[in-house]
Amino acid sequence: MKLRPPGPTYDRQQEADRIRQIEQADRENHKRGKDLEVGSARLIVRDTATGARVSIRVTNGAIFFDPV
Repeated sequence: MKLRPPGPTYDRQQEADRIRQIEQADRENHKRGKDLEVGSARLIVRDTATGARVSIRVTNGAIFFDPV
């Protein structure tokens, strides 16, 4: 995340925008020790044996690995 540098004087609206940007970025970050739900995004992992990247999906309780 890249924030604009502050202006030479305090500006209430700029500060509100800055806080909004920080809070939005914080919501989009994955937190350690919390459940992770990816929703419509893909979960991509790397196979430690082959190094290949695969996405993981679950359909009707079955787990599938698709090459990326």
